[in-house]
Amino acid sequence: MNYAISKIKIRLSFTEVLYLILFISVICAFRAVTSMCIGLMILVGFVEQKFKTRLFTTYPENIFIGGCILFFLLQVLSLTYTSDFYEGLSNAQKKTGLVFTPLALYFLGNISYEIFRKLFCWYSVLVLVASLFLLCIACIKYLSGHDSFVFFYHALVAPFSYHAVYFSILVFIALSFLLENLINRDYLFNKWFDITALLFLSFFLFLLASKLVLSFYIIYLVYLLIVWSSKNQLSRLFTYTTGILLIFSTSFILATQNPVSNRFRDFTHGNFNLFNQDSFSPTTYFNGLQFRLLQWKLIPEILSENNCWWRGVSIGDAQSAINKKYLALNMFHGQPGREGHGYIDYNAHNQLLQSLLESGIPGAAIFIIICASLVLIAVKIKRRLLSFTIILLLIYLFVESLFEEQYGIAIFTLWPLFIYNYYKAKPAARETAKM
Repeated sequence: MNYAISKIKIRLSFTEVLYLILFISVICAFRAVTSMCIGLMILVGFVEQKFKTRLFTTYPENIFIGGCILFFLLQVLSLTYTSDFYEGLSNAQKKTGLVFTPLALYFLGNISYEIFRKLFCWYSVLVLVASLFLLCIACIKYLSGHDSFVFFYHALVAPFSYHAVYFSILVFIALSFLLENLINRDYLFNKWFDITALLFLSFFLFLLASKLVLSFYIIYLVYLLIVWSSKNQLSRLFTYTTGILLIFSTSFILATQNPVSNRFRDFTHGNFNLFNQDSFSPTTYFNGLQFRLLQWKLIPEILSENNCWWRGVSIGDAQSAINKKYLALNMFHGQPGREGHGYIDYNAHNQLLQSLLESGIPGAAIFIIICASLVLIAVKIKRRLLSFTIILLLIYLFVESLFEEQYGIAIFTLWPLFIYNYYKAKPAARETAKM
């Protein structure tokens, strides 16, 4: 049975409308709309009583939701000993998504597979439309200024005031869903539309220039080729040809001078032992890897100097504590009369370290439990789309402080549970794509 968008009735239930509004607000970064929509979803879940009484069971999604709630409560607890209450309160407000987004998916997740399928199809279309819109805006900017950088990275998603890596994750999820459709011959509209959408979104993912997501997507494609060829779903000639083209195109991109290859080169250049120095010059430049290695030195030093391994420095004082370290190390902190403040206000760029800094060892322990619960979810369902999404999010948690941004939290809490519910609702007799 094919659940393509072209064959689905346009009429939508209130639940479906809420999900669509949530998708649009997350894709377009409408923060206020996202918050209101999540609140409505929880309310509707209570009123319609579409949830099951499984709060005290050990389902992996309950461990995940419980871990997120405990993590948030621990963060709020640190407000009792922070020296900057208003900063801490502001940070706690950002993190309310750790409680409300999982609960929204929990209370409004008991819907049919057909509805989940329809919603996933619409999400893919929305990502496609948003990407086309952003590319059109970039073309207009290029025609007026002839600056090719408007097509890449943060500049490309600037109309939505978005982070390029966050949007890359959204595109990757849509691409993965379209690929699974192609494998199962369960298309959105038809085969050629889906192939065209796949090619365009793959190109757009390249323009977004996220080193992590782009590399992960290539690995994902290679994995698919290996699995398909081993199951004789593709001819060896097609597999080898596609593999060679993938290797050649990737090598060509990295070997030539372009904004994407420059980001990869920057990551590998420089002295990796730079973080061991006791002081720096304001002219010292840290690439992404060097800066993250430095955090593994700074965070333990801050906790030891303040004797707060068990309680952390609090969510109100965490950033100021790191800033003091940057200043003490003589790292670049901006120039008078010019915009920007250098490395000041850069967080730990690692959610484990950030949790340890803000809430001490208990915070780090609960964070690890949250990560472990995602692994349990992936193991329970054993579906390629869910597993790769979770792996990507887990990797990203250890290179960015994902919980410090509202949309980092929204993406992290929304998609594992949505995809989990999608597969959980899938009829057992229906063929599914496994790892």
